[in-house]
Amino acid sequence: MNLNETSLKISTTPIIAMASGKGGAGKTGMTLNLATLLTQQGLKVLVFDGDMGLGNVDVQLGMAPNKDLGHVIAGQATLEEVISKSERGFWVIPGRSGHEQLPFLTALEQRDILKELRNVAGAFDIVIIDVAAGVGKEVLTLVEYADRTLLVTTPDPSSITDAYAVAKLLKVRYNKATCEILVNNAGSEAEGRMTYEKIKTAADKFLGIDLPLVGIVPHDRQYAAAVKMQKIATQAFPNCDAVHALTTIAKKIAPKREKQAA
Repeated sequence: MNLNETSLKISTTPIIAMASGKGGAGKTGMTLNLATLLTQQGLKVLVFDGDMGLGNVDVQLGMAPNKDLGHVIAGQATLEEVISKSERGFWVIPGRSGHEQLPFLTALEQRDILKELRNVAGAFDIVIIDVAAGVGKEVLTLVEYADRTLLVTTPDPSSITDAYAVAKLLKVRYNKATCEILVNNAGSEAEGRMTYEKIKTAADKFLGIDLPLVGIVPHDRQYAAAVKMQKIATQAFPNCDAVHALTTIAKKIAPKREKQAA
């Protein structure tokens, strides 16, 4: 991909991290659906698969890239060279997959890649990092680096606890308090609100930080069916309840465009 056409947006392109303390919260699905919806709004979107060990964004999109993040880590390609366009219209930096012989990133290597990401971000309107689940140093570094963090949780108690753990570690280690809560797979609006209030109350009481609610995505059989079929719900079932909720969230996170001069 040739990114020479623009570097003007380098300092202003928002980078959003999609994180969750626990696996199974639906973070990657949220990422791909939001990327699709933002693309449909006319935005140029880049998805960075931030799983440094077992990236799977390209698999879920049915892509077969020649190079991925593993080649960047090995010094065999630049970040720009591994960017591929998906059939959904947005661009992807495939995660590291099939490179078991390589050690995990050192802090310096990860910082270098993130600096490169900030450079290529200028060619896009928005960048979304699909962060690996967990609270490891590699995960927290990616989240700390982002301008905004959407912390995905479900009503499951362990998911709530782990999401709170991410917010806590970001505050304690990096003094960062920019997480926004996205409740997924809520049985009802009331359950979604209750889930959010549990995290919000704990964060306010014990961390002294405010965690805004960015949205609640309801449990939806059609959305679940799309996941099983390895399809993106926004295209498989564009009128389902979950997609309607995600459409609202996409509008909230979309960068504001400058008005064109008449």
